[in-house]
Amino acid sequence: PPRVVITATADAAVVCWQVEPGQRIGMHRHPTGQDTWIVLTGEGEYYTEPGGTPQPLRPGVVAVAATGDWHGALNTGSVPLRFVSVVSPAESGFEPLP
Repeated sequence: PPRVVITATADAAVVCWQVEPGQRIGMHRHPTGQDTWIVLTGEGEYYTEPGGTPQPLRPGVVAVAATGDWHGALNTGSVPLRFVSVVSPAESGFEPLP
């Protein structure tokens, strides 16, 4: 999905994501940092473990993946799912689910 980096320092990377209807962000983790999502528009499902029960995403929801936790999302709505992601520290690594 398209994303725009708002700012990136050693302390954190702040990114705005736009996930189109039916599109997903695959399961992944940040081995050495936390990823916090703040939902702005749209709706979807937030997954915190492979095959786990999803949590609803909608405007105002804050979803937190602690250091090393698997997470991903699916846009289940009819409009773009937009959220801001804050990964801290910025160099937390990225590991997709094999």
